[in-house]
Amino acid sequence: MIRDESRPAWSARGGRRVTSWLIAALVGALLVVTPVAGFAAEYTIGPTPAWVVPVTPGTPSANQASRGSDGVAYLLTDTQILAGGQRATYRRLVSSALNADGVDAVANIEIPFDPSYQKLVLHSINIVRRGRVIPKLATAKIRVLQRETELQTRIYDGTKTINVFLDDVRVGDTIDYAYTRIGRNPVFQGRDFGAMTLQFATPVARVHARLLVPLDRHMTIALRNTAIQAVVSEHDGLRDHVWDVVDPPVLTVEKDAPDWYSPYAEVEWSEFPDWAAVARWARPLYQVPAALDPSLQAQVDRIAKEEKTPAGRMLAALRLVQGEVRYLGVEIGQNSHAPNAPAVVFARRFGDCKDKTLLTLTLLQHLGIEAHAALVNTDLQRGLVDVLPNPGAFDHVLVQAHVEGGTWWIDPTRHTQNADLAHLFQPDYGPTLIVDSATRGLTAMTHAGADVSGSSIRVTFDASAGFDKPVRYTVETTTRGAVAESLRATLASTNLADLQKNYLNFYANDYPHIAVAAPLQIHDDEADNRVTTHETYTIADMASLSDDGASRIAEIHLADIAQALRDPEVTIRKSPLQLAYPHDVSQRTEVLLPEDWPVKPHSTTIDDPAFRFVQTIEMKGLHLIITDHFQTLGDEVPAKGMARYLGNLARARNLAGYQFTWGTPVATASGSRASGVDRMNWPVALLALGMLVFFAWLAVIAYRYDPPPPNEPDRRWVGIGGWLLLLAVVLVARPLVYGFALPRLATAMSIDTWSLLTTFGSSKYNPLWAPLLLFELAANLVQLVFSLLLLVLFFKRRSSFPRVAMLVLPAAIVLQIGDLMLSGSLSGSVPGMKLTPGDISKAVGSAMSAMAWMAYLLHSRRVKATFVRRCRANLPPPLPEVAGRADVGDFAIAQTAAEPE
Repeated sequence: MIRDESRPAWSARGGRRVTSWLIAALVGALLVVTPVAGFAAEYTIGPTPAWVVPVTPGTPSANQASRGSDGVAYLLTDTQILAGGQRATYRRLVSSALNADGVDAVANIEIPFDPSYQKLVLHSINIVRRGRVIPKLATAKIRVLQRETELQTRIYDGTKTINVFLDDVRVGDTIDYAYTRIGRNPVFQGRDFGAMTLQFATPVARVHARLLVPLDRHMTIALRNTAIQAVVSEHDGLRDHVWDVVDPPVLTVEKDAPDWYSPYAEVEWSEFPDWAAVARWARPLYQVPAALDPSLQAQVDRIAKEEKTPAGRMLAALRLVQGEVRYLGVEIGQNSHAPNAPAVVFARRFGDCKDKTLLTLTLLQHLGIEAHAALVNTDLQRGLVDVLPNPGAFDHVLVQAHVEGGTWWIDPTRHTQNADLAHLFQPDYGPTLIVDSATRGLTAMTHAGADVSGSSIRVTFDASAGFDKPVRYTVETTTRGAVAESLRATLASTNLADLQKNYLNFYANDYPHIAVAAPLQIHDDEADNRVTTHETYTIADMASLSDDGASRIAEIHLADIAQALRDPEVTIRKSPLQLAYPHDVSQRTEVLLPEDWPVKPHSTTIDDPAFRFVQTIEMKGLHLIITDHFQTLGDEVPAKGMARYLGNLARARNLAGYQFTWGTPVATASGSRASGVDRMNWPVALLALGMLVFFAWLAVIAYRYDPPPPNEPDRRWVGIGGWLLLLAVVLVARPLVYGFALPRLATAMSIDTWSLLTTFGSSKYNPLWAPLLLFELAANLVQLVFSLLLLVLFFKRRSSFPRVAMLVLPAAIVLQIGDLMLSGSLSGSVPGMKLTPGDISKAVGSAMSAMAWMAYLLHSRRVKATFVRRCRANLPPPLPEVAGRADVGDFAIAQTAAEPE
């Protein structure tokens, strides 16, 4: 690992860690050092350097005091750097304890330094209590600790920490301390670069930053995320840059933001004019020795004899370093960036990324393969392009090799890769710096081979004996590429029994009654870089009782797909969300059913700029087959796209699974079975009865409506004949149509189906089902009642028939339009339910027919002559009928009749 002791964690990480270690973070936030000879003492006590200008701490506002981190209010962070050959960094931190937690934080001071090239001078440690300064440096307990913070990653860097524990610190006290670090890692050859943060994730009353550069040295200075310009002056042969910020805005970066995302204000500087200069600096570090020691030469000769192709030799050299040289970094002093000699690394059989890369380069070049070191930043990745050119911008190095006309990126620090060239996984960290004389800038890591990393899962539920019997559950998972290598590394360090237990607990979240039916099996195809696991379980009883007790439910959970579709921990964001990319998982789920199941095959696709999800459902005999595929399309979701992203994730999650519901009557406690009365949907039934009574009452009112007939009707057109015969057929058919629709609605509104469609959380739930079903129930009842009314009025030849019909027919059009609108809304969200052009054509035809009959009733002479009977008594007798005359003249198509009505 390449350590960057000149680029602070707060700068690279954006200051997002606001914890009890904040003081230590602020202390190290702007750490920049230069080379100097070693010192006998690990630290000294001395006065503030003469070149340092005094700064008055800021005064915290009420808002700052209320937002203090861990009970601490920060009044001043002061960083003053004297750049040059003997670089010195002065740091001063002033903070106040707001409560007991704050006392614990400020009373413990930690200052890291590297004794191999740094000298630490302590200037002052004071407690300010109610305006009185209490010096503590002379009496404080100071200890030098060897704290290897990166040992968990097998890195030993020799860093030490000055620990100062203060006594008699009280709530309200202000701690003011200052020190200077002198020295810079000699590996940088006296050239300067670094960064200072001007803004943090916690309130700071005043941020003061100062950079002094000798006039004879050219330094590029760049600002990030700020327009604050330095106040520049020249004196004593130095160019003095000062940035002074009072009460800078507090910024918080949410969890899971990309590492390259840092919105904090900062200033960078570098003496390296471009990336080519950085490559020239690194070339001597990765210079391959012209002659090899006998042990390495023997390995080169062996590989050359055993492997006849360049590809085979490259893979053999890579596997030698990966397999026989373990990862361990001793990165003290210059070895933070300079690798050890290949002979030394191979002899002791351990090294870090620099050591293993130079060893691999040595083997490859002596085997006649062109190869170069490639510097990358595994965290910043594409954010590297926003950084000023400097050697500290990198945290990892690997190998770029040219074989068989292609460019290959190989990492000697990975677990041994035994894949052939076509299936060799190559990492992609975005822009990289090739350590080569031809380098002019950063290079994209384009691959010679395609990355086929991902997971394919085949799941089988054998429920052919019934869901209430033990179901055999098998899972076959095939991982490829990087996913396979990750699983292979897990298998190398995990007991197989423990892994089986972890898998079992993972599935038990969905199936509490699951048990292992056969041992976990692993098949590792290293050449194809595939690892396949076979799991076999039994689920004692997949079926469960519905909440209303009226049906049984068996749910098919897609655990791996559901995990990929889970919401991020923080959803309301101002910063982008980082995604795993590339991430590709597909799952084929097959359910063996005990009987035929009504399934309409369909496919659903959800496309989002960040991911794509495709689900296909089909039936093959008694086998239900569900195919799901999820893949990310990028490495981030912008903050402004979160609402869309979360909505599409929710849509995909609603599809990720399947639910079987069947309405078999459930046995009661006494052993008897529930009757049809018990399973009736009584609320809906009573509602339907109320609707029927109400509509009948309206029909009675309409029946009593008794308008007078037209004056002096034409006796020649009296009687039901002509077009009225066709209207009679239509009126007789209408009650039958609406009557036959009611049993279908009754089935949909049975207690089991109604619960499945309208209960939140059900696999078939949709909020539009209840409005649609109730609307159709009301529409069919009102149409049935008034169709019967029209039929009675028609055959009684009531004078009110034409007028009532003129109201009922357009009402039918309105109800049909409403039904289409609700059905159309539902078809957009329910798989398999679509509003077809035939449905729309049928509705348009019905509307046109209704309008034609309305026109006929309004203008027909036969209608005016026939419907003249009154409801009340003492009415004049009807006109005599004239039989045998055609009712022509009512429609435009009949205008050619010999005698109009």
